Amino acid sequence: MTRTLEIRFVLVRNGADFAALYPIDGSAPTLRMTDSGDIKTSLSGEFAIPEGANWLTDQIRPELWIDGTAHPLGVFYPATVREQEDETSRSVSIEAYDRGWVVRDTRVENSIAYSAGANYLAPVQYLLTRAGITTALITPTSATLAEARGWWEPGISYLDIINELLGEINYNALWFNAEGLAIVEPASIPTAQNIDHVLNDSDIQSLLLPTFNAQTDVYSAPNVFIVTCSNPDKSGPMVATAVNDNPQSPLSTARRGRRICRLERVDNIASQEELQAYANRLRTESLISGETLTVQTALLPGFGVGDVTALHYGEFTGICIERSWTMELRVGGTMTHTMEKVVLNLD
Repeated sequence: MTRTLEIRFVLVRNGADFAALYPIDGSAPTLRMTDSGDIKTSLSGEFAIPEGANWLTDQIRPELWIDGTAHPLGVFYPATVREQEDETSRSVSIEAYDRGWVVRDTRVENSIAYSAGANYLAPVQYLLTRAGITTALITPTSATLAEARGWWEPGISYLDIINELLGEINYNALWFNAEGLAIVEPASIPTAQNIDHVLNDSDIQSLLLPTFNAQTDVYSAPNVFIVTCSNPDKSGPMVATAVNDNPQSPLSTARRGRRICRLERVDNIASQEELQAYANRLRTESLISGETLTVQTALLPGFGVGDVTALHYGEFTGICIERSWTMELRVGGTMTHTMEKVVLNLD
């Protein structure tokens, strides 16, 4: 069955649609996600300049229309703008970033302090609001600050503070979804129970062409993870250890006959339980690293940051993590996914 496809770009002002934005003839704007970046998604392209555009305050919302239904692809702030003009036309080259750009570029002007016992997400919500982010999907936590935090001198980025706090309670780094909402959520280990997408070579509208590139470091990969937290406000140092002793793992202490240790220090953590969860996460993430593959598909909506994708192609079947993806925003354009195969789940 053939699907109808259309791509639209809307200029948004004060939360409302202001004008349509059109790519110049022959160009294809590009949408990118990289889960390792501070700012996860970006949009670049060349467009005709709409009347009255204000690149200092307007935002861009790309939309993928499939069979008459709109699928949002994010909300972006123009960061780099270069206008060109000739005898017949005016155009603009834009590099734009998701709302994480605003959070990163908003910085502490006066020192901020929270008392011991405050919920970990209280300063996160405060900083998001101060940065102008008023819509967020936040998963609550009962974790509280173990000691008073009179922290972060003027000039520190709000995004750095937020991600530091989220890391201390084993949450993912801040990211923004296709609707432009801030996502604050616990980190999770990919399993067959939390798959976000399925790409299958029997679906001619999704899977087109995979290529495989194996990357493994068997010799020096650690199998023992030791995490310490020493803070003068605590009664004493905390230590957590996680050991890969699973006989199914080729990297385990059982299979290799030796312990290869990785030591990591953290300045703050919510509790001994969170420190142990942090060590467990390092152990499991080390076993995810391995086989990477690149897959080209048709343009598909709904992909976020670090999504879990089940991939079926020929004899290959596996659960993968989306490390990056790129969309060529034109009719007939392709989407390129770079994934990392989940090698082993200790649970």
